[in-house]
Amino acid sequence: MTEALRMRLGMLIAVVALGSGCAKEPSATLSSAKPSVTPQIVEMGRRLYNKQCAVCHGPKGAGDGQAAYLLYPKPRDFTQNEFRLVSTSTMQATDEDLFLTITRGTPGSAMPSWETLTSEQRWALVYYVRHLTGASESIDPASIIHVPPETPKTPESIARGRQIFVQACASCHGPQGRGDGQQVMADNAGYPIKPRDLTAGVFKGSSESNDLYYRIVAGLPGSPMPSYADVYTDEQLWDLIHYVQSLVPSGVEDRVRMHARSIRAHRVRGDIPLEPTAKIWSTRQPVSIALTPLWWRDHRVEGVEVKALHNGKELALQLSWNDQTRDNSTLTPQAFSDGVAVEFSLEQDPPFFGMGDANGVVQIWHWKASWQEDLKGWQDVETAYPNAAVDWYPAQRDYQHGEPSEVSQSRTASQDPRFMGGWGAGNPLSDPNRTSAAEEAMAKGLGTLTSRAPSMQRIQADGLWQDGRWQVVLHRPLAPNEEGDLRLKPGQQVSAAFAIWDGHAGDRNGQKSVSIWNILELER
Repeated sequence: MTEALRMRLGMLIAVVALGSGCAKEPSATLSSAKPSVTPQIVEMGRRLYNKQCAVCHGPKGAGDGQAAYLLYPKPRDFTQNEFRLVSTSTMQATDEDLFLTITRGTPGSAMPSWETLTSEQRWALVYYVRHLTGASESIDPASIIHVPPETPKTPESIARGRQIFVQACASCHGPQGRGDGQQVMADNAGYPIKPRDLTAGVFKGSSESNDLYYRIVAGLPGSPMPSYADVYTDEQLWDLIHYVQSLVPSGVEDRVRMHARSIRAHRVRGDIPLEPTAKIWSTRQPVSIALTPLWWRDHRVEGVEVKALHNGKELALQLSWNDQTRDNSTLTPQAFSDGVAVEFSLEQDPPFFGMGDANGVVQIWHWKASWQEDLKGWQDVETAYPNAAVDWYPAQRDYQHGEPSEVSQSRTASQDPRFMGGWGAGNPLSDPNRTSAAEEAMAKGLGTLTSRAPSMQRIQADGLWQDGRWQVVLHRPLAPNEEGDLRLKPGQQVSAAFAIWDGHAGDRNGQKSVSIWNILELER
């Protein structure tokens, strides 16, 4: 194992051990660890930004990256020098504010946590973002909000806070804090915006006392959330904070935060069954991976549970997630399929987790519920519209001239693929004779997804939807069968990311819920 990989895994182990500790790092600690601005650290920030951030925020920070059209809320336009999470009375973000945002991400958006970067790398990004803003003025120390000592949290303080909430907050956040108050809102760029559902545990910063104090006193610049500085006394503000905190169910906030996890593929003897309900899977504990929808919605798939096994020759992953509707058809224009994908990178320093980049290829295993249905019998337009009038094509191979024929029974598989464009070209979406509900593909950035040739596909999959929950097993040999194919072996550690498509919500293509990179370790 190289020294670079040891360092990266060491950081990941620390992150997993500390849970959300990085998100709660006090400002005093951040300030003391802050490095000096040098050309070298700004250059480090530029390289990191171009690799990990420009795809969303744009090469010059204008919020116009290649992926921006897929994202809501929209990526921040750094050139405006306006940030949501600030700790000043002048609506300016301090370096520490930017560092915390980079460290823990912005729940409720596609902005992930970058806590797996070193502290120096995150500070380098802060300095480069500062460069992109074009702002030269420094923060007036007198504008920095100082958080007063917190008063005791008691049932009485929560009750007083509820009264203040009804007066000041309920018109937008709703009487129960569910975000069901005023709905027609826009940010300063004109994009629609909705008030936060405080009961969902999704806070742009966190529900920690100091964070909420900053949000209430400073407001959220560029949004309809105003500042309440000088409106209430410190005691009243703490009462309000205590009430807001009482709305958050225990454990829900940490569950929605995206932390890198370590997944162990346990080594077993014998064949690994493809069935999702096979007994062997019940003997393993899952690892929960948080997901975020690229186009944010409150009703979403929050995460996926992952189990992994290998026998020295094959790797199998069981992926489970809650989904109240089974969407297994794409036959009509309004129908979209449920699905799940695993993305792998063998790089020591993996590329951008969203489909890789020009310098870093990623390998993808993708299961689709509609393909699962096709294994029972090819589903085509005639399945959805059995009584529709259709044309007869002379390329139908099983038609006997002179014999009576029912045109509606002219199935796709009976046609000559030379006259069926997609099928004839080897497009896996069009193949009526597929033998697997999943495909293997690779990508080197957005818009470059390329399925492997049909003859090289070795992924097998089986999915089961039961009682509002999907269980899917993906199963493939470890050894590659062509140059550039995914190469896995016992004892290896690779980066793995996950994606879920919820067909009922209209997910398809780039509209999906994703995770950040995690570590998959194949037991020796």
